[in-house]
Amino acid sequence: MTQAPKTTAVRTSKNGAEDDDGVWLPHIEELRRRIIVVLIVFLAATVGAFTFSSDIANFLTEPLAAFGVRLYTFAPAEKFMAYLHLSVWTGVLFTLPFFCLEAALFLWPGLRGREHAFAAAALFIAPALFILGACLCYRLLAPLVFGFFLFFGADEITQLWGFREYLSLLFDIMLAAGLLLQAPLILLALMLTGVVTPSGVARRRAYIILGIFTLAAILTPPDVISQVALGVPLYLLFEATLVVGGLLANGAKKRVE
Repeated sequence: MTQAPKTTAVRTSKNGAEDDDGVWLPHIEELRRRIIVVLIVFLAATVGAFTFSSDIANFLTEPLAAFGVRLYTFAPAEKFMAYLHLSVWTGVLFTLPFFCLEAALFLWPGLRGREHAFAAAALFIAPALFILGACLCYRLLAPLVFGFFLFFGADEITQLWGFREYLSLLFDIMLAAGLLLQAPLILLALMLTGVVTPSGVARRRAYIILGIFTLAAILTPPDVISQVALGVPLYLLFEATLVVGGLLANGAKKRVE
């Protein structure tokens, strides 16, 4: 006597379509787990940064050392809030590489072929470019920006610079520089995926240069030195990206032939 084959019940929606919760739930659970891990790393980095917030603040105020500027607080809780703000941004900076790693590991199974190589390269290049932009801003652009404001205010009006306002402005320009340095990576990705071609980008070089220096003018004080200090490195990165994109495109074309 043979047994009847077992049947598996399939949940269906009201319109008769198969319920695919079983397909999406493992991915949602994995995403939730990775987000929790990233948040734990962020909280640990933020708490650790708050422990050393005084040393970090001394480091970040070094661009003012050459000008002899003294910073002030104007409210009882201002220094504490400034240190808290500083700790959060430091936590974000330290968590950024780990966040990129977790995002890459989550997306890795769905990638195909050369996409794995692109994802692995972006995993290291994106955080490195952001940190490089922030460091260059701290060392080169920040002294120019604050020097301009000191020169602009050198009159009969006494300048009292707030500690929290100084950190806020410094973080803003460092964040802008870090994000702007992601543009070459985005351009390279567009060229490698065929959305744009190196020759097509090269033909529009004049418009891109205009856009670069327009962004530099928007993100810096209205003096030529600051604009050039931000615009020239971005332009050089654009040219380097164009060369690398052309070499990779030619290599891919030869492999196809």
